[in-house]
Amino acid sequence: MSLHNLSGTGVPGERTDAVSAMRGGCPPWHGGAESSTPRSPVEGTIRADVAIVGAGITGLSTAATLAALRPDLDVVVVDAGGVAAGASGSGTGLVGPRVGPSLHRLRRTRGDEIARAAHRWSQAAVAHVLETIADGDIECGLSPGTQLVVASDRRAAKSLLAEGVAARALGVEAEVVAARHLPAAASRYLGGVRYGPAATVDPAAYTHGLARMCERRGVRVFEHSRVRRVEPERQPVLVTDRGRVVARRVVLAVNAFARQLDASSNVIALRVQAGATDPLPADVIAVLESLRTEPVIEHGDLSPYYRLTPDDRLVVGGGSVGHGSEDPDGGSRAFLDAAVRSLHPALRGQRIVTTWSGPIAMTRDGFPVVGSRGRDEAILHAGGCCGHGIASSSWNGAYLARWIATGHRDDLSDRFPWVRTSGPWIPSGRIVDRVLAQYLRRMTGSARSKLVT
Repeated sequence: MSLHNLSGTGVPGERTDAVSAMRGGCPPWHGGAESSTPRSPVEGTIRADVAIVGAGITGLSTAATLAALRPDLDVVVVDAGGVAAGASGSGTGLVGPRVGPSLHRLRRTRGDEIARAAHRWSQAAVAHVLETIADGDIECGLSPGTQLVVASDRRAAKSLLAEGVAARALGVEAEVVAARHLPAAASRYLGGVRYGPAATVDPAAYTHGLARMCERRGVRVFEHSRVRRVEPERQPVLVTDRGRVVARRVVLAVNAFARQLDASSNVIALRVQAGATDPLPADVIAVLESLRTEPVIEHGDLSPYYRLTPDDRLVVGGGSVGHGSEDPDGGSRAFLDAAVRSLHPALRGQRIVTTWSGPIAMTRDGFPVVGSRGRDEAILHAGGCCGHGIASSSWNGAYLARWIATGHRDDLSDRFPWVRTSGPWIPSGRIVDRVLAQYLRRMTGSARSKLVT
């Protein structure tokens, strides 16, 4: 399993406790306040044509698209906590292209056709998010732009140069940027690659906007209804603590919480951290203004990444990863503070004032999982976006909706390796968990020691 460039930039999921999602503090997302208006839980027996488990980006995107394509279908969404209670509401709001491994690795392992198609697909995913926001009139602090992946050392610079060479060979949009042409916010780096289209959003507001779009289209959304099991009878049945949902089709959009309901997807849950400063002074904002439309993502395992919020806070992620969907015992505020100071001299007096964490889902090969659960097409699933969840999850949900609406899936599996029943096998058990936890601790320690002096 590769953790390269693991950043946790916003992946959907389902939580049993919205409050515990952010032990170290709260993200600076205004959209999170909407969670104070709860929806009713599942009680008794509810019947529907399609039942979706998970009120994160994947589940709500599936429901909203399906309701638009097939308004005759009765669609329900069920969540253990509430809308945006998982990583969909506590990500860092980066919406960008790229799916799976790097372009130069994809060319080597899968060939030019798949590499090109995968990147075009990821660009279409970003476009889909922008169209959804416009169609739903979703107020989510949208800032369209690009993303800049940068190199802090010669090894990273060499890797990014190879990425630029691959992009040119494939004819896709990824521009190599020499050090002298980097914006002031990234002036300390040795160069980078600029990807587009991209954007930043308030992820909680985007997810709540999807929920409102669903309800305007007739979708019923139930909160505080943890699905304990799925009974594959003549029609699938979702069993909750206080009731059950009987449906002809089921979509499992639980992502990092797949261990109980969707273990066959072969995704592994990890916990990543982020933090934010207070609003920055005007003179500092003048230096970092480019981060509003072009976040900076440092190349490398658990390396820091940066964006500005509409209210002038600097959001920083990276530096800590834990095993499992529950919160870590504590991230590294010292890493995040050091990341702030290292970005630019203008920031040396600034510090992180709040931190939070969220669960993401990884696969061994870095590709998501989108398809049916085994041979039974009555149950579909999607997840494992590996830290690039806002665009990929939205587009994956729309794909599943088209599959359900038309009665057949698009013939994409030859071009898109993530259209599949499951990811590569991942061993499990207590010994494996301990080994993985030790490996992640070493990675976290290495990332901290590289930055924290």
